[in-house]
Amino acid sequence: MGGSILHDSFGFLENGDLQDGEDPYTFATSYVATGGPHPNRDFGYLMVSGGNGAGAIPTPKFYPDFTKNYQQITYVKTLTLDSSGDKSGGHIGLAPYDKNNNRIDLRNCGGYANTYLSRDLSSGDSHAYVSSNAGWSTSSTYYFRNFCVYPATSPNYSVPHEYTRIGYGDYNIYYSASGAVLTDSGDYKMALVESDNTTPTTFPGIGYATPSGTPVMNGRAGSTYIYFNYLHTYPTDWTRVSSSLITGHGNWSKDGYTVWGFGTKYVKFLILKNYTFRSGPNNGTFALANLFLAPVMGDKDYSAIV
Repeated sequence: MGGSILHDSFGFLENGDLQDGEDPYTFATSYVATGGPHPNRDFGYLMVSGGNGAGAIPTPKFYPDFTKNYQQITYVKTLTLDSSGDKSGGHIGLAPYDKNNNRIDLRNCGGYANTYLSRDLSSGDSHAYVSSNAGWSTSSTYYFRNFCVYPATSPNYSVPHEYTRIGYGDYNIYYSASGAVLTDSGDYKMALVESDNTTPTTFPGIGYATPSGTPVMNGRAGSTYIYFNYLHTYPTDWTRVSSSLITGHGNWSKDGYTVWGFGTKYVKFLILKNYTFRSGPNNGTFALANLFLAPVMGDKDYSAIV
């Protein structure tokens, strides 16, 4: 299922060219009707004052056709410097959601320490045993140490090392910063702990069997959203920010900003307003226009028209 194009606008982000004013981009401080990046197709721009790094996700959804490659483009520029003399800058992209309307986090996506249980794991067990110690984070920070599983009988989370919420989301499961410790049997033992990294805990009752051979991985936090149109500093002239080709599913931390997150059903536009300079005075202003997302046909891109 794809999106629909309204009147003669381009792309699949609703009102991305702003022909209808600021709606649905109500995060903007104001809508300015003229002065956009293309004089021959000028529907104005969104003006944002300050921002403080705050995130905004408008309501409209877009359902990609995952057999196609996509490109996201946004035009940005700094309008006025802040009182420290800094321009604006930051993070623009897409927020991915699964078929049950849960926002997808990097910790739900396989890619780190992909391996398998070496012994059965049951509710009440204080340790998990895995086949490999490669890739498990030993950071003292708990959100880099989620222990995530893919039960074969789960209707939603059984595809090995792709998308799961068992370990982060539906159940939050953490392992010790000691990581995977070699046993006399040649497999690796992992102590399960609370998020404080000191209080022992046990594997919860998740409703599915997790015998030896069940896929597991290390869920790690990282970029909260997929910042396809990230730009550290916005110039004072209109600047086109384009993604690379977006193709297939993956872990956008390991694969870069070139994939949809594992489990993605639909996406929404996302901005972290002036995130680069969020610790500053946040009294400058910046502009956005031509919010664009569409499939790329053949070897062509949208450099000539957007």
